[in-house]
Formats: sequence, structure tokens, C-alpha cells
Amino acid sequence: MSYIPREYWLKHGRTYKDDFRYNKLFELQERVLIDYMKQNSTSFSSVLEIGCGFGRITKLLLTNFAGISEYHAIDISPEQIQNARQLIEKEVFKNGLNLDFAVGDITSLQVQKKYDLVIAAEVLMHILPEEIRDVMHKLVKSSNKHVLNIDWYEEQRSKKAASHNFIHPYEIIYREFSEVKHISRVPISKKGSWLRSIDTKQSLFHAIVNN
Repeated sequence: MSYIPREYWLKHGRTYKDDFRYNKLFELQERVLIDYMKQNSTSFSSVLEIGCGFGRITKLLLTNFAGISEYHAIDISPEQIQNARQLIEKEVFKNGLNLDFAVGDITSLQVQKKYDLVIAAEVLMHILPEEIRDVMHKLVKSSNKHVLNIDWYEEQRSKKAASHNFIHPYEIIYREFSEVKHISRVPISKKGSWLRSIDTKQSLFHAIVNN
């Protein structure tokens, strides 16, 4: 059965939150993201989050960065947007925060302004190969400082990969855009004894934009 992104995520968005199971891989992903952003002095006050899901990363950023004054989050699924709104309104309260959730599809979204930070966690890995450059360029053009994405990344595609998962050459694509002046990749893994080593098979990609 062919993968049609909009149909797939509209269907799975209805049950994604109920099916989600938090584990050590997500814990490590979140820790690497926050540690990286703090260690690299990633300053921002306005955020555009693409594919916010039920608000996991939204909550993470809002509770770790007090300087956020504007946050715009979109997702293709109306149910996910409802879940995210309920999660944030219940657990996060910030005076003066301009917070907006909206249903939207990144492949057709028209962003009218630029944000200090544009972030997409486990989103680009689900974009079709023929659409990935246009989508990534849209993220870059929507930012005036930083673009961060967290996605599956290995040197070779797994033979067991699901039809809705893709490995894209993110670093190569970012470098194609004149607006990007620097790109970094941080593998999301934890080294230790074989009992404690964790490899999420994901990387954090950080593009610094000069628009």
C-alpha cells in the first residue's frame, strides 16, 4: 500500500496520543536537545514548531526556556492540535506568552513572518523524498536565526524501515540554501558499557540562518 502522508497522519493522529509510550529513547532525545540548545547559547524569543503532535516538544521548550514570548505550533491532525492545546493549557502557564495552535500541512503552509527558532522533531523523516527540499527550504525561509530538526539518520537505510520513514541527506540539503551559513549534526546517543549504551538512530541537525 502506497504512503500518502496526509491520509496516513490524519488517520494516525486520532489515536497517536493514546498509543504513545514514553521510554528511554525519548528521554535521551529530549535531554540531548535541551542540553545542546543551552550549551550553544541558542537564544530565541519566538518559535515556530512544525508537527507539534500532542505537544511533547512544545511543553519541553516552554518549561526550559523562560525567554519565549511567542510560540506558534502546527500539526496536520486536528485531534493532535486539540491534544497539544489541552496539555499546554493544563501544565504550562507563562505570563505574557503569545501561544497559538493551528491545523496546517507543512507542504502547503504559507508562513507570513520569520521566527527566531523553527523546530521540527521527527517530522522531516516522514516527508516524501521528492518534497523534502521544498519543505526544508520553507523552514529555512521561515527563520531568522535557527532551524532545528531531529530525525532518523543512519548511513544506510534499514531494510526493515516502514513505508512512511525516510533517511534524507539533511546536511547536504541545508548547504544547498544560500540562507544557511552553518550546519551541525549531533547524534542522539549515549556511550557507556553495553548495558547502558543507547543509540536512538537519530540525529539533531542545527542550521544557523542568515536571512
